[in-house]
Amino acid sequence: MKKTIYLMLGLLIIGFTSCKDDEPLEPEKKNSETEASSASMDFTINHTVGDQDFITGTQYIIGDNDKATFSRYAYLLGSFYLTTQEGTEVVLDSQYALIEAHNEMTTFTLTEVPFGTYTSIGFSVGLDSETNHGNPNQYDNDHPLNSNNNSLHWGWTSGYIFTAIEGKDMEGNESISFHLAGAENKTDFVLATEFTHGEAGSEVILEYDIAEMFTAPSTYSFAIDGHTTHSVSDPVTTKLFSNMADVFSLTSATSK
Repeated sequence: MKKTIYLMLGLLIIGFTSCKDDEPLEPEKKNSETEASSASMDFTINHTVGDQDFITGTQYIIGDNDKATFSRYAYLLGSFYLTTQEGTEVVLDSQYALIEAHNEMTTFTLTEVPFGTYTSIGFSVGLDSETNHGNPNQYDNDHPLNSNNNSLHWGWTSGYIFTAIEGKDMEGNESISFHLAGAENKTDFVLATEFTHGEAGSEVILEYDIAEMFTAPSTYSFAIDGHTTHSVSDPVTTKLFSNMADVFSLTSATSK
């Protein structure tokens, strides 16, 4: 009799334990902050003309001692990437920036930038051929490549104006209008640095020296080279794109 009672108690205990073991475990709550693997990177571009701050309408001496004012200075940035300490390029696809120095629209943010320590920042003035000749209507109204937003689109055949420079030659009393375009003229930049991009994100400050566009490697002269271009391949376009190579420098890149 005692054996029977012990056996029944044992079966009850086993059954109770089995029921508890079979109960589904509550899923572990995930912390979105600890699982994050990317953060935003904020950019600011300070525009200068030589050692002077850029101010719309201010007269500057540029190129071949030409006196000029600027009413518009706008350009498109794309092809962003970062280089890791191991030399791997982290490409930030489909992110672009519209810069309008004349309107003080000189900041932008890259999103979903992976955490890491980086040794250089790469980007371009201008767009690759496919993007350049794509449909601008596919973008939201506030997107940098929406033609209504940037006023830098010539049409599907010609694509975008990569840099628009407008103003006045004060000595010659003539308007200046340089609309620089052409996928073959996309200009790449790589700026060396070292910084860590973590959960709080990071901040990058660049300088763009407008004087360089008219100085190096070839001095630009309004009287000799002219006041306008709306081409992808004429001598004015070629000269200005060549001079563009040194307009950018890196001021700082820091974690927030």
